Amino acid sequence: MNLSLYLDRINYHGRHGATPEGLRALHLAHVFTVPFENLDGYRGVPVSLEPADLFAKIVTARRGGYCFELNGLFSLLLEAMGFEVTRLIARVWYGAKPPYPRSHQVLLVRVGEESWLVDVGFGGNGLLEPIPLLAGPIARQLDEQFRLTSLESGEFLLQCLVHAEWESLYAFTLEPYCPVDYRYANYFHSHSPDSLFMQRRVCTIPTREGRTTLVDQSLNIRRYGKNEKSVIESEAAYARALREHFGIVLP
Repeated sequence: MNLSLYLDRINYHGRHGATPEGLRALHLAHVFTVPFENLDGYRGVPVSLEPADLFAKIVTARRGGYCFELNGLFSLLLEAMGFEVTRLIARVWYGAKPPYPRSHQVLLVRVGEESWLVDVGFGGNGLLEPIPLLAGPIARQLDEQFRLTSLESGEFLLQCLVHAEWESLYAFTLEPYCPVDYRYANYFHSHSPDSLFMQRRVCTIPTREGRTTLVDQSLNIRRYGKNEKSVIESEAAYARALREHFGIVLP
């Protein structure tokens, strides 16, 4: 992996040491430049998790991806920069009904004696920065607030404050996973008609003012708590929206 090209892709020009400050800066740089999107699977293009293919898509072609792609490549970047990374898998609660399958890749990063939850690949109200692996404290990240709680099952549950209520995003244990373990869920998400990612086109990215989201022909730009919604009328206008808001140019 060409570390310099990857760091240029996410506009990161900070220090390379494996520190909490460096981890936070890398995380912020990544989420603000690389969108969450499912366009390949929806178009019938195979979604490969091979490192070389992830690099070619996200860095060289300046595309985005979903959790297995974004956190998969980000984990390799962190390891190349000296961080200790454990790959985990989570049960997504957000927008779902029980039973919740294990279908979302997240990362646990250890820096010294501290452990951090890291996730640059959640398509909803996802983390902007890493948060300490501690149940209870509220993490304020720009206009967003997050917290971890402990469940009786022994899982951690990540929540986000939405309209003055705590919305549950996903639950996870600390059991480590290998890259090969994500292949089955990746295949389901990019092939099955039961997968939400095969039912609609999704592209979303946080901004310092809020978040921009394009779901099929519906564009929503949230700035300082206010939503500006519009409808994309044609495929040409859709391509312009991808380019202008997400930096994506499809082949």
